[in-house]
Amino acid sequence: LVRRRQLGRTARRPPKAQRPMDRVGTQRIVVMIAMEEEAQFFKPYLDDMRRLDDTPGIVATYRGALNGATVDVCVSGIGAVYAATAITAALLHGPQPVAVLSCGCAGAHRPDQAKGDIVLGALVTPLSAQVVDRQGKTRQSGVRCSMLDQATTVFEADPSLLQIGTAAANAFCDEWTVDTSDGRPPRVDVGTVGSSDVWRQDPKLIAEVSEQTGSLCEEMEAHSLAQVCKMFKVPFLAIKDIANSEIYPEEIQLEPTHSVVPESSPVGVHAANVTAKTIALLVNDDNWGPQLVVRPTSRSKAGSSHDALVAAKRPRAGVGSSEQTRQRARV
Repeated sequence: LVRRRQLGRTARRPPKAQRPMDRVGTQRIVVMIAMEEEAQFFKPYLDDMRRLDDTPGIVATYRGALNGATVDVCVSGIGAVYAATAITAALLHGPQPVAVLSCGCAGAHRPDQAKGDIVLGALVTPLSAQVVDRQGKTRQSGVRCSMLDQATTVFEADPSLLQIGTAAANAFCDEWTVDTSDGRPPRVDVGTVGSSDVWRQDPKLIAEVSEQTGSLCEEMEAHSLAQVCKMFKVPFLAIKDIANSEIYPEEIQLEPTHSVVPESSPVGVHAANVTAKTIALLVNDDNWGPQLVVRPTSRSKAGSSHDALVAAKRPRAGVGSSEQTRQRARV
């Protein structure tokens, strides 16, 4: 009798291919990450994670659930073309996502920034969209589809996503330490993320770019992701953490020639924490939650369990303890 009941329960269970998070039409969130070295810190947050079949244009796609929401993590590769190709493929090979989050590391553009500080992109600006005039002076020209179009110099984050992302970042700040002399918790800056395929190492040039554009940091993918999301009318937000500073470089830090990330410079660990918290808050939000929860989950249950879920899975080591952080992230 027991055996028959067990078989009956097994028979009623939907096959894997038909589970809710795999059904066509399921709402999802897409998290775009450039490198596996960054993705390793976010993947532990996902339940039932599996790697999907390869999609042309995407290095790797991992699907899982976070608080009942379907989350696709797309590893794009480094730089604008790889990012634009990957996000386009992700948008065309699946249901339209509710939101796209760009998660990863960046280089500091402000002297008072430290490794581990968070930057939320209220704006993303394409730094390489420039005109160099006949006197050799550079100005930002923006991007446009045709000569008849007005140039776009910044891409705005979705206001609701930005508000929730800011709340997520502030909620975590007191729990972190960063590699600074006073051991202060990471700072949350909301402003402009600079983005291009150029890695600037000259402090004078960095200061000029920051003064001209208002950039708080620079990275290589967010501008192309933001532009594609605008074209597809998908809400977008960039969530970055500071991995290195060329203004006050350290003896060992992330360099453009590196093939291995230095142990002292884990890339994207705090951005991963904030991204996961952002998704958890979205699930519990009255406007976003009904679009995201794909399995029967009461709001009271989701609300009471979400903090414990995040705390249990979050990589907790500080930026200065890279190997410990990596080990915890793999659990």
